[in-house]
Amino acid sequence: MKKLPWLFWALFSAWWGYAQPSKPPMTLAALRDTIEKIRQAEHIVGLMVGITTRDSVLFAANFGYADLENRRKVDPQTLFRMGSNTKMLVALGILKLQTENKIHIYNKLSQVLPELKFKNDWEDKHPLRLVHLLEHTSGFDDIKLNRMYSLKKREITGKAAMLYHQPSMICRWPPGQRHAYSNPNYAILGYIIEKITKKPYNQYLTEAILQPLGMKQTNFNTFSRMPNDVKEYVFRKGKTELVPSVTVGSGATGAMWSNTDDMLKLLRMYLRNGQPIFDEKTIAEMETPHSWLGVKEGLRSGYALGNYYSHFYNKYGFRGHDGLLGTCYSKCMYNHELGLGFVIASNSNNPNIKIEELVANFVAQNAPPQKLPNQPLDCKAIEPYLGFYQFDSPRNEIARLMDLFRNGLKIYVENDTLVFKNLEGQKTKLLQTAPMVFRREGMNAATIAFTKNADAKNVLSMSGVYFEQSSYAWGLFWRSLLGLMLILVLVSGIAAMGSLLGAVRRKLTWRVVFVRFMPIVSTAFFGYAFTKLFEKQQFSYLLYQFNDLNAETLLIFFATTFFGLAGVICGYFAFNMTNLANPIWGKWFWRLTYVSMAVLAIVFFKYGIIGIRTWAM
Repeated sequence: MKKLPWLFWALFSAWWGYAQPSKPPMTLAALRDTIEKIRQAEHIVGLMVGITTRDSVLFAANFGYADLENRRKVDPQTLFRMGSNTKMLVALGILKLQTENKIHIYNKLSQVLPELKFKNDWEDKHPLRLVHLLEHTSGFDDIKLNRMYSLKKREITGKAAMLYHQPSMICRWPPGQRHAYSNPNYAILGYIIEKITKKPYNQYLTEAILQPLGMKQTNFNTFSRMPNDVKEYVFRKGKTELVPSVTVGSGATGAMWSNTDDMLKLLRMYLRNGQPIFDEKTIAEMETPHSWLGVKEGLRSGYALGNYYSHFYNKYGFRGHDGLLGTCYSKCMYNHELGLGFVIASNSNNPNIKIEELVANFVAQNAPPQKLPNQPLDCKAIEPYLGFYQFDSPRNEIARLMDLFRNGLKIYVENDTLVFKNLEGQKTKLLQTAPMVFRREGMNAATIAFTKNADAKNVLSMSGVYFEQSSYAWGLFWRSLLGLMLILVLVSGIAAMGSLLGAVRRKLTWRVVFVRFMPIVSTAFFGYAFTKLFEKQQFSYLLYQFNDLNAETLLIFFATTFFGLAGVICGYFAFNMTNLANPIWGKWFWRLTYVSMAVLAIVFFKYGIIGIRTWAM
């Protein structure tokens, strides 16, 4: 049959789309049912979800169990751990003191707390200020692994709660350039509140913020003390398990417990631009990034004063904070334009992403599409910034090498459009929204700015996360070299197994077999050590096991130390191959293997992952 003209199909498609009824908006009842289905499918034991307008509660629901063993259901009085949502309250406390002219966010930390010993090699030109603590641009390492959680039912208070995290208080780069989330920043801010007000930080926040808002049940207990607290669970190996409820080291970093009703009152304060406690100017300052590179170019989507922008791929973005403490995930978000906010919290090791996306889409479903700013690409201005960028603002120093290895971006122009491609080869188009400022295609806000650092080097700032322009050839070379070295060491394990047969036949001495097995055996132990480290990160409540000297922490120490010693021994044998290999190709195979071991050991030592003493960080 002869094909109909394309115009007919265009008109038919337009009519068909018009004739079909539009999808009706989701109702509150459907929202509740869908949340419950997701909760059950994702093995979330207990959950609270709330949505509020500026004036009233739109939706408040509780799902599942606060205590599965005793069949205690989640109810309006159930308290969930809100984790780092605590930082919003601490930041509000600092801003309240600023409105009373008792402090200013641009004060130098050395002047506010002269008694605190921290290290900043750039203090003369780039002093550490309170705003850097608030926005995580201090350059401090995050909490050391052994100082995150404990099972001891104790509360470290006052100055001791701040000094508990002093090992992290070393600026790794000039303050105010790179965002790297660091909980010790807020341990310091909590003590600053105490020093100025002469009250414990939690008492001050309760009197100055919680009570005026009517948040009567919220508390800042560093461990579970209340009968209506949730129990905590993980789902693994096909079943749900009750796990210990941990104690957080410093309360100001994430101790808050709350429920739906109280958190919706906090959200209404934000939606009312601070009323009845703050003025609109104070809330606007809290929501505006100040210090990291990219801010001067106009980027506003990153971490601000205990408050950040999220949901970039939704119809509308939201501001607020999230939290994870033990196994409790939480999120508290709002949008001024929509006049709506939502809170979600659970007591299981599931980040609630599907529920969060469902709720974010629900609250924006009747809102009109946003008009997003776009500009033609300024090819002349962007030309010097094209090339390869290396990530260099790791949150945890112990993970720096892995972060460097995995994160790099290539920036180039393709068909008059700026593109970035990551190391996995995934390409993303960048749309210019302002001079040197870009948003990723499909996003609702700009996240990327090209600028220069204090040394006049070209930098890509992605919501504050720092990428520095580097050589693509060098980046490819060192990654390939380390990868090939590791592959060679792993392959040597197969060759070493063959050596056993040679020893049995007395063609090789057992000394040779021992040396040949050293690379693969030490690598296996090293891999085991890092498997344990990653396990603790995946189930973060387990970090309490790193507090003390025990069988597991000793094994991690000996495994990582053994790898270093094996590297030294292999380095020696790389240049002393007499009677260790025959024929000539065998000598070169083992020589390259031993050199690889030695180089890997040196690199790992440089990045602090040889001889890891988790109990003494």
